[in-house]
Amino acid sequence: MFSSFSSAVLNSASSYFYLPIDDEKAEDDDWLFQQGSSSKPHMLSWGQDESEHPGINDSSDFSCSSASSSSSSLASEFDNTPPPRPKHPVIEEILSKNDLYEILGVSRKAALDRLALRRAYLSRSKACHPDKFPGNADATEAFQKVNVAYDILSKPASKRCYDADASRTADFSARPYAQAEETFRSVVLGVFTDFLEGDLETVRTLLRAMNDLNPALRLGDEGIDMVLHSLQAIRERALTCRACVLALHTEVVRLVEVQHAFRQLSYFDLRRRFRLTLELTRIAISLPIALEQAIAQAREDRRDEETNAILNRRLRSILRGSARVLARVEKFLE
Repeated sequence: MFSSFSSAVLNSASSYFYLPIDDEKAEDDDWLFQQGSSSKPHMLSWGQDESEHPGINDSSDFSCSSASSSSSSLASEFDNTPPPRPKHPVIEEILSKNDLYEILGVSRKAALDRLALRRAYLSRSKACHPDKFPGNADATEAFQKVNVAYDILSKPASKRCYDADASRTADFSARPYAQAEETFRSVVLGVFTDFLEGDLETVRTLLRAMNDLNPALRLGDEGIDMVLHSLQAIRERALTCRACVLALHTEVVRLVEVQHAFRQLSYFDLRRRFRLTLELTRIAISLPIALEQAIAQAREDRRDEETNAILNRRLRSILRGSARVLARVEKFLE
């Protein structure tokens, strides 16, 4: 039934989504956003959200009189006190808590759902990862606490010990920072591996349906196999590439959020289930491009002369073209 609904939607819109795969006009960083996607790919983006700085764009912050401005400017010339460090609500919240459940933002249950726990961890670690706040000791401490909380609550034995003593306080400083980074890497790769094992065939099925109903894509079995192989190769590359892990983390957060939303839907809500399946597939096939951009940026930051691309021109065109078509179908189903 779900398959028939999918085919009907794709078939009814096939002329609207006619898009040659070799179109290279969207080679800039905004390639997907400009084609109608509801969410611009984040790639390796650790920029601080406006929500983390309430009022940062509020014009009232700049409504002081010119006399006050001149006075403040004059006083600053003789004031050697460093400017106050901006407050980050999530970091402040984590640092104020000692209860492991509250640190992760999950409810205290006898059995925690693994997806819910991972989702909470990925969200918290994204909000306070030290790479997002270089030189901020508070972010490093918060990141350490989040990892200790996850390490304890994700293991049944240590969770039982913690739950047995309500007054017990975890020693957040006892574990080295390297262990926190290893936990971070293992969770990100674990979520992605589970996706490959559980949803890769869904990606293949949708790509094949797109190819059958939109011949302009010219994917073919060879092109589809190239896409799937590029996804399989991501894990091996991420094992030795820090920039890849950070980029993968951003995209994996989106995957987990879509999976969570999918779980909340009724089995008979075929339209929304299909739209989320399209979104999941679009995020997945955009991953190789996200990693390529992350690697290129990391090499540029290190001023390396060699910047070998991880995608050839044909595969890059397939990924971009397929993602654009999926974004259009998603918009059609909204």
